[in-house]
Amino acid sequence: MILVTGGAGYVGRNVARVLKGPVAVVDDFRNSWRASLPPGATLLEGDVASVRPDWDKVEAVVHCAGSMDVAESVRDPALYWRNNVVAAAVFFRDAGAKRVVFSSTCQVYGEPEFLPVSEDHPTRPINPYGRTKLAAEELFAGLGLRLTVLRYFNAAGGDQIHRNETHLIPRLLRAALTGETVPIFGDGHAIRDFVHVEDVARAHVAALERPGVYNLGSGRGASVVEIVEVARRVTGKEIPLRFEPPRPGDPKVLVADISRARRDLGWEPRHDLRSIVAGTWEWLKAHPQGYSLPG
Repeated sequence: MILVTGGAGYVGRNVARVLKGPVAVVDDFRNSWRASLPPGATLLEGDVASVRPDWDKVEAVVHCAGSMDVAESVRDPALYWRNNVVAAAVFFRDAGAKRVVFSSTCQVYGEPEFLPVSEDHPTRPINPYGRTKLAAEELFAGLGLRLTVLRYFNAAGGDQIHRNETHLIPRLLRAALTGETVPIFGDGHAIRDFVHVEDVARAHVAALERPGVYNLGSGRGASVVEIVEVARRVTGKEIPLRFEPPRPGDPKVLVADISRARRDLGWEPRHDLRSIVAGTWEWLKAHPQGYSLPG
């Protein structure tokens, strides 16, 4: 059995859908819904700090649970240390030498010294989110787990929806449906690397057999302004914007060097930015209420 923590969440549910064989999911539905559970998965309901799996039955773990918003981490760093480090330490305490694929982040790098950012770039995170993810990487290495670290850049596309939505693409597309104004933090020229969640999910399957540290991105950067224009072309809507001051803790540019994942995992992203936006738009139009069902 493969155990996916945060398995009803955005990345977790997409990973669980592509795994072969029995899958169990740990989730407390803090930022997800019961309706988003992968079909056929066994549910272990609860926070990772309280769930006690039968480790003898667990072949490997994909650890996606945790908190992941940069701005929130600046406002409430204690929450991030609790959810991303302390809870993980409790959960994995008795895991032994299990295979673990850890969902980490490009935020561990901080402001890039060179681009694109490779896995050998210095890790100097500038926000509590990145600091806690880096601390979790170090924790897992110290526990003796057979560890693969996947440092996501910006996973997007498909059924991208959260209870507390802070992500640019779903906010733009929701605004295309509702006419609401979307806040843009800074001048719109921050550059990010977007990778389709289905591509991210495929990488986890390969990563189960390959310890190491790997970036997952597209290898291409796009500014916030460019992403807005793609969303406008895909939806045919104007999408009104409101510019606000930059958020503390946000790096200006993050673009991945994915050559190691290509070489060692045999992985290649299949989707470009337009495909990411268009696919999310089609999903949102088909599910205007998302997963907002009772429970």
